[in-house]
Amino acid sequence: MDNLIDEELVENFMILPEEEIIGEGENAKKQICFKGVFSEADSLNANKRVYPKKVLRTVFEQAMNEAKKSGRPVFGELEHAKDSHVNLERIAVTFPELNWNEETGQIYGKAVPTLTEAGETVRKLALSKFPICFSTRMTGKVKPLSEELRNKLGIFEEKAVEVCEGCKLISIDVVGTPSCRKAVSTTMFEETSAEEKHNPTFKEVFDAIF
Repeated sequence: MDNLIDEELVENFMILPEEEIIGEGENAKKQICFKGVFSEADSLNANKRVYPKKVLRTVFEQAMNEAKKSGRPVFGELEHAKDSHVNLERIAVTFPELNWNEETGQIYGKAVPTLTEAGETVRKLALSKFPICFSTRMTGKVKPLSEELRNKLGIFEEKAVEVCEGCKLISIDVVGTPSCRKAVSTTMFEETSAEEKHNPTFKEVFDAIF
């Protein structure tokens, strides 16, 4: 039986992302979103795990194929569950943009909060300037890090392990502290549509001119 592989941090650290505003004026109606790296291959994370590039690439491709086939987007829950089941009441984000960078071995893209209680919690945390972090939850197996990867990546941590082929992505969850140090997103605010822009009143136009 495969084990649950989640990447909740076992060490305490935090990186504060820079905030970027997209829109016109403070009154513009904006949709909050989070952009950044969600997982990275060929690097030792804080849980002493390494995802070989081939393994993580396959995980990404299978997740995208499954999303296309089922019509259900890749999603994330609010904090890791302790099992491999999908918990609908915990779903907090979806990923309208999810990409693979072959050169860097990274899964990256954009996440948006869902219209759920958990999604609203994430949105309020972001508006409170709390950094939004992400962490993968998979099922699969691990084994001691091979000598080949140790030498190739320059990893000498005695307890390091590598994730085996055949693992499956369950979700990319919102967590307080990720094990992948690059999985801290940049919070952005995008205008929802041109029709929703603020229409100035006569007084505002008059004051701006005179």
